[in-house]
Amino acid sequence: MKHLLPLLLLLVLGCQDKVLGLTDNATPLVHIHVKVTGDLQALRPESTLKETPHLRVALVWGGVYNPDPFCGIYQVLPLDPSATAVAQAGCRDIFGFVPQQVGESVAVAPDGTATIDLINLPNAAVLVGEVTSRVGYASILVFDDRNNNGTLELHRAAQNRNGGGPGGGPGGMQTPDSATPTTLTDFVYGASFISQTQPDQRIAYLEGTFDANNALYGLFYPRTGCATGPTTGFSILSAGGFAPIDGLKALAGVAGDLEDPATCSVKTLDAVIEIPLQATETVRDPACTGGGSTGVIRYSPPSQPGATKQQPQPDLTQPWACMPIHYSPCLLGVPIPGLDCSAFDATSRPALAVAAVPSDCKSTTHYILKGCQNDANCETPDWDFTTAANPPPAWWPCATGVKP
Repeated sequence: MKHLLPLLLLLVLGCQDKVLGLTDNATPLVHIHVKVTGDLQALRPESTLKETPHLRVALVWGGVYNPDPFCGIYQVLPLDPSATAVAQAGCRDIFGFVPQQVGESVAVAPDGTATIDLINLPNAAVLVGEVTSRVGYASILVFDDRNNNGTLELHRAAQNRNGGGPGGGPGGMQTPDSATPTTLTDFVYGASFISQTQPDQRIAYLEGTFDANNALYGLFYPRTGCATGPTTGFSILSAGGFAPIDGLKALAGVAGDLEDPATCSVKTLDAVIEIPLQATETVRDPACTGGGSTGVIRYSPPSQPGATKQQPQPDLTQPWACMPIHYSPCLLGVPIPGLDCSAFDATSRPALAVAAVPSDCKSTTHYILKGCQNDANCETPDWDFTTAANPPPAWWPCATGVKP
């Protein structure tokens, strides 16, 4: 998959401590002006109508999303009806904004205005590039602070097991219409940067000089086609978005501009960022972390090897599909220089992809009969259900590959 998903190279990690301004007196470094529009009351789930809403905006710095190859292909291309159903139910937007670090948050005034006084510079954990030139991007999220603690709690994906409920520890979620939520989950009702496939307004922070030829920048929420990059320090970048298939081709190495230059702009923080309210189920991804938000495949065994009690089987009432373990840009059906598709076989189906139970955040679990959590072809498998002595469980719906 190196041709399709090279995003693992993006993260350039540094110190985790917050960097303050030149002094520690909490003097704002910059001000970010926001205007929230729309009728919140009309969008609130019925289960929240007896609550007093606490509408706030939060600055959220983005992290790298390395799309699960299954999601990257079957979310965009209708190659297999079963796989498409799993991708639609269990994959977050492969070009969506992924939160990594929640920053400052302020209440929205009755007239819909809000001003975020930015006290801290973003730390190195959310910046991509080299020390002489690195950039970070943030989205401004509008949310109902249901527990009224003054900050946005990021959501986590649901578990994918029979008998297992949504969430799992701190950050576990409730669906908007849950009758008896155990926690009051913050509901997001808008974001300035939802997905690269939609028009976005992102806060950019640049150290050094922006290098348009930097391969890392071309993969980290790219604005290919926009002539001007962010300016040194803080700025507001806008772009019109691109078609998912064009983005998928770009990931596979098929060159081409993604953005319409007429939709691109770079503004100072004097500009007002306008964010329309929308139904929370349409804007959940920018607040989803963990689980399926990382994108990297984590394989699971169909049963727990060596355990006296087998782990619960997947909930097969959710969308599922028997799929190849390996995915390839050969599935795109477009010529890619240097890629030989003559030997690619998409008919082998030794893996089971299952969408998680419905929740605020999507995720998909991949079950394989033999392998390791991070590698389906590890030399020393952590589990092996492909022998006559240790066959697949009775419920396994895919080709077994059991040896005689």
